[in-house]
Amino acid sequence: MMLCFLNNIHAQKKISKNQFLIDSARIVKPKLIRPQVRFDNRLIFFDKQKIDITGVDGGVLLKNKLRITLGYYSVGDKLLTLKKRVNNIDYQAQYDLKYGALNVEFIYKNKRYFSLGMPLEFGVGGNSLRFTSIINNLPLDSKSGLIAMSFFGLSGTFKPIRWIGLKAAVGYRKVLFNNISDLRFDGVYTSIGVALDFREIITDYGLFRLKRKYYKKSNKIETAVDIITE
Repeated sequence: MMLCFLNNIHAQKKISKNQFLIDSARIVKPKLIRPQVRFDNRLIFFDKQKIDITGVDGGVLLKNKLRITLGYYSVGDKLLTLKKRVNNIDYQAQYDLKYGALNVEFIYKNKRYFSLGMPLEFGVGGNSLRFTSIINNLPLDSKSGLIAMSFFGLSGTFKPIRWIGLKAAVGYRKVLFNNISDLRFDGVYTSIGVALDFREIITDYGLFRLKRKYYKKSNKIETAVDIITE
Protein backbone atom coordinates (compact mmCIF):
# COMPACT_ATOMS: atom_id res chain seq x y z
CA MET A 1 0.00 0.00 0.00
CA MET A 2 2.84 2.40 0.85
CA LEU A 3 4.47 1.61 -2.48
CA CYS A 4 1.24 2.46 -4.32
CA PHE A 5 1.00 5.73 -2.38
CA LEU A 6 4.56 6.72 -3.37
CA ASN A 7 3.87 5.83 -6.99
CA ASN A 8 0.77 8.03 -6.94
CA ILE A 9 2.77 10.97 -5.60
CA HIS A 10 5.44 10.44 -8.25
CA ALA A 11 2.77 10.32 -10.96
CA GLN A 12 1.15 13.51 -9.66
CA LYS A 13 4.53 15.30 -9.77
CA LYS A 14 5.06 14.15 -13.35
CA ILE A 15 1.62 15.38 -14.33
CA SER A 16 2.30 18.73 -12.64
CA LYS A 17 5.66 19.10 -14.37
CA ASN A 18 4.22 18.22 -17.76
CA GLN A 19 1.35 20.62 -17.25
CA PHE A 20 3.80 23.31 -16.16
CA LEU A 21 5.76 22.87 -19.40
CA ILE A 22 2.56 23.05 -21.45
CA ASP A 23 1.34 26.18 -19.65
CA SER A 24 4.73 27.94 -19.80
CA ALA A 25 5.05 27.18 -23.53
CA ARG A 26 1.64 28.78 -24.05
CA ILE A 27 2.70 31.91 -22.16
CA VAL A 28 6.03 32.42 -24.00
CA LYS A 29 4.64 31.55 -27.44
CA PRO A 30 5.69 34.33 -29.89
CA LYS A 31 2.91 36.81 -30.60
CA LEU A 32 2.19 38.57 -33.87
CA ILE A 33 1.72 41.96 -32.20
CA ARG A 34 3.78 43.34 -29.30
CA PRO A 35 2.95 46.81 -27.85
CA GLN A 36 6.00 49.04 -27.38
CA VAL A 37 6.87 52.49 -26.05
CA ARG A 38 10.16 54.37 -26.47
CA PHE A 39 11.47 57.52 -24.76
CA ASP A 40 13.88 59.16 -27.16
CA ASN A 41 16.59 61.79 -26.98
CA ARG A 42 18.26 62.85 -30.22
CA LEU A 43 21.25 65.02 -30.87
CA ILE A 44 21.38 67.11 -34.04
CA PHE A 45 23.83 69.76 -35.17
CA PHE A 46 23.34 73.28 -36.50
CA ASP A 47 26.55 75.04 -37.52
CA LYS A 48 28.44 72.69 -35.15
CA GLN A 49 26.09 73.55 -32.30
CA LYS A 50 24.56 70.57 -30.51
CA ILE A 51 20.78 70.66 -30.19
CA ASP A 52 18.60 68.15 -28.31
CA ILE A 53 15.34 66.75 -29.68
CA THR A 54 13.24 65.01 -27.03
CA GLY A 55 10.21 62.87 -27.65
CA VAL A 56 8.27 59.68 -27.17
CA ASP A 57 6.70 57.16 -29.51
CA GLY A 58 4.30 54.26 -29.11
CA GLY A 59 3.11 51.46 -31.35
CA VAL A 60 3.65 47.81 -32.14
CA LEU A 61 6.35 45.33 -33.11
CA LEU A 62 5.09 42.83 -35.71
CA LYS A 63 6.57 39.30 -35.66
CA ASN A 64 9.72 40.69 -34.00
CA LYS A 65 10.72 42.13 -37.39
CA LEU A 66 8.81 45.34 -38.13
CA ARG A 67 8.32 48.18 -35.62
CA ILE A 68 5.61 50.74 -36.47
CA THR A 69 4.95 53.64 -34.11
CA LEU A 70 3.65 57.19 -33.89
CA GLY A 71 5.74 59.77 -32.06
CA TYR A 72 5.84 63.34 -30.86
CA TYR A 73 9.05 65.42 -30.62
CA SER A 74 10.04 68.94 -29.69
CA VAL A 75 12.97 71.36 -29.71
CA GLY A 76 13.41 74.65 -27.94
CA ASP A 77 16.87 76.19 -28.06
CA LYS A 78 18.88 79.27 -28.94
CA LEU A 79 20.83 79.16 -32.21
CA LEU A 80 24.10 80.66 -31.10
CA THR A 81 25.44 81.38 -34.59
CA LEU A 82 22.33 83.30 -35.71
CA LYS A 83 22.46 86.89 -34.49
CA LYS A 84 21.41 90.32 -35.67
CA ARG A 85 22.60 93.78 -34.71
CA VAL A 86 20.11 96.63 -35.11
CA ASN A 87 20.69 100.16 -33.76
CA ASN A 88 23.67 98.92 -31.75
CA ILE A 89 21.50 96.28 -30.07
CA ASP A 90 22.32 92.58 -30.42
CA TYR A 91 19.51 90.13 -31.07
CA GLN A 92 19.73 86.35 -30.54
CA ALA A 93 17.79 83.69 -32.49
CA GLN A 94 15.43 81.35 -30.63
CA TYR A 95 14.27 78.24 -32.47
CA ASP A 96 11.23 76.12 -31.59
CA LEU A 97 10.08 72.92 -33.28
CA LYS A 98 7.16 70.59 -32.56
CA TYR A 99 6.20 67.72 -34.84
CA GLY A 100 4.49 64.37 -35.04
CA ALA A 101 6.08 61.43 -36.85
CA LEU A 102 5.47 58.01 -38.32
CA ASN A 103 8.35 55.68 -37.40
CA VAL A 104 9.04 52.43 -39.25
CA GLU A 105 11.96 50.18 -38.33
CA PHE A 106 13.00 46.91 -39.96
CA ILE A 107 14.67 44.59 -37.44
CA TYR A 108 17.06 42.43 -39.44
CA LYS A 109 18.72 40.69 -36.46
CA ASN A 110 17.00 39.98 -33.17
CA LYS A 111 18.84 38.03 -30.46
CA ARG A 112 18.28 37.58 -26.73
CA TYR A 113 20.58 40.39 -25.65
CA PHE A 114 20.67 42.66 -28.70
CA SER A 115 18.92 43.56 -31.92
CA LEU A 116 19.92 45.52 -35.04
CA GLY A 117 17.60 47.57 -37.18
CA MET A 118 17.16 50.18 -39.88
CA PRO A 119 14.83 53.02 -38.77
CA LEU A 120 12.99 55.35 -41.12
CA GLU A 121 10.90 58.29 -39.93
CA PHE A 122 8.68 60.90 -41.58
CA GLY A 123 7.72 63.91 -39.50
CA VAL A 124 5.41 66.90 -40.05
CA GLY A 125 4.89 69.84 -37.73
CA GLY A 126 5.54 73.51 -37.11
CA ASN A 127 8.68 75.51 -36.42
CA SER A 128 9.41 79.11 -35.58
CA LEU A 129 12.43 81.39 -35.51
CA ARG A 130 12.39 84.64 -33.60
CA PHE A 131 15.02 87.20 -32.65
CA THR A 132 14.97 88.85 -29.24
CA SER A 133 17.22 91.37 -27.58
CA ILE A 134 19.95 89.86 -25.43
CA ILE A 135 19.45 92.74 -22.99
CA ASN A 136 15.71 92.71 -22.26
CA ASN A 137 14.23 89.96 -24.51
CA LEU A 138 12.30 92.48 -26.59
CA PRO A 139 11.32 90.92 -29.95
CA LEU A 140 12.74 92.12 -33.26
CA ASP A 141 11.06 89.86 -35.81
CA SER A 142 9.91 86.28 -36.20
CA LYS A 143 9.13 83.63 -38.81
CA SER A 144 7.05 80.48 -38.53
CA GLY A 145 5.53 77.81 -40.71
CA LEU A 146 5.15 74.18 -41.68
CA ILE A 147 8.09 71.78 -41.76
CA ALA A 148 8.42 68.21 -43.05
CA MET A 149 11.50 66.06 -42.52
CA SER A 150 12.84 62.53 -42.68
CA PHE A 151 15.27 60.59 -40.51
CA PHE A 152 16.95 57.36 -41.64
CA GLY A 153 19.91 55.35 -40.38
CA LEU A 154 21.03 52.30 -38.38
CA SER A 155 20.10 51.29 -34.85
CA GLY A 156 21.17 48.85 -32.17
CA THR A 157 19.37 47.80 -28.99
CA PHE A 158 21.00 46.20 -25.95
CA LYS A 159 18.52 44.18 -23.86
CA PRO A 160 19.96 43.30 -20.43
CA ILE A 161 16.36 42.51 -19.46
CA ARG A 162 13.97 41.27 -22.14
CA TRP A 163 11.41 44.01 -21.61
CA ILE A 164 13.84 46.95 -21.33
CA GLY A 165 16.12 47.95 -24.18
CA LEU A 166 18.83 50.62 -24.33
CA LYS A 167 18.57 51.86 -27.90
CA ALA A 168 21.14 53.84 -29.89
CA ALA A 169 20.96 55.05 -33.49
CA VAL A 170 22.96 57.11 -35.95
CA GLY A 171 21.83 58.42 -39.31
CA TYR A 172 21.00 61.37 -41.49
CA ARG A 173 18.31 64.03 -41.14
CA LYS A 174 16.80 65.53 -44.30
CA VAL A 175 14.41 68.49 -44.34
CA LEU A 176 11.89 67.88 -47.11
CA PHE A 177 10.05 71.19 -46.82
CA ASN A 178 10.23 74.25 -44.59
CA ASN A 179 8.30 77.52 -44.76
CA ILE A 180 11.35 79.16 -43.17
CA SER A 181 13.30 78.82 -46.39
CA ASP A 182 16.62 80.21 -45.17
CA LEU A 183 16.88 77.76 -42.27
CA ARG A 184 18.30 74.34 -43.13
CA PHE A 185 18.68 71.47 -40.69
CA ASP A 186 20.05 68.72 -42.92
CA GLY A 187 22.81 66.70 -41.31
CA VAL A 188 23.89 63.80 -39.13
CA TYR A 189 21.94 62.85 -36.02
CA THR A 190 22.50 60.48 -33.12
CA SER A 191 19.91 59.05 -30.77
CA ILE A 192 19.82 57.36 -27.37
CA GLY A 193 16.60 56.06 -25.89
CA VAL A 194 14.90 53.56 -23.61
CA ALA A 195 12.41 51.11 -25.15
CA LEU A 196 9.79 49.19 -23.17
CA ASP A 197 8.24 45.97 -24.48
CA PHE A 198 4.90 45.48 -22.73
CA ARG A 199 4.44 41.99 -24.15
CA GLU A 200 7.60 40.81 -22.36
CA ILE A 201 6.38 42.41 -19.11
CA ILE A 202 3.09 40.50 -19.41
CA THR A 203 4.99 37.29 -20.26
CA ASP A 204 7.29 37.56 -17.24
CA TYR A 205 4.35 38.26 -14.94
CA GLY A 206 2.53 35.23 -16.32
CA LEU A 207 5.59 33.02 -15.78
CA PHE A 208 6.00 34.34 -12.24
CA ARG A 209 2.39 33.44 -11.36
CA LEU A 210 2.76 30.06 -13.05
CA LYS A 211 5.92 29.13 -11.10
CA ARG A 212 4.31 30.23 -7.85
CA LYS A 213 1.32 28.02 -8.69
CA TYR A 214 3.32 24.86 -9.36
CA TYR A 215 6.17 25.51 -6.93
CA LYS A 216 4.43 27.11 -3.99
CA LYS A 217 7.42 26.80 -1.65
CA SER A 218 9.75 28.75 -3.94
CA ASN A 219 11.04 32.14 -2.83
CA LYS A 220 9.18 35.02 -4.53
CA ILE A 221 12.24 37.22 -4.97
CA GLU A 222 14.38 34.38 -6.23
CA THR A 223 11.68 33.36 -8.72
CA ALA A 224 11.30 36.93 -10.01
CA VAL A 225 15.07 37.35 -10.46
CA ASP A 226 15.33 34.04 -12.32
CA ILE A 227 12.55 34.97 -14.73
CA ILE A 228 13.78 38.51 -15.41
CA THR A 229 17.39 37.49 -16.05
CA GLU A 230 16.68 34.37 -18.14
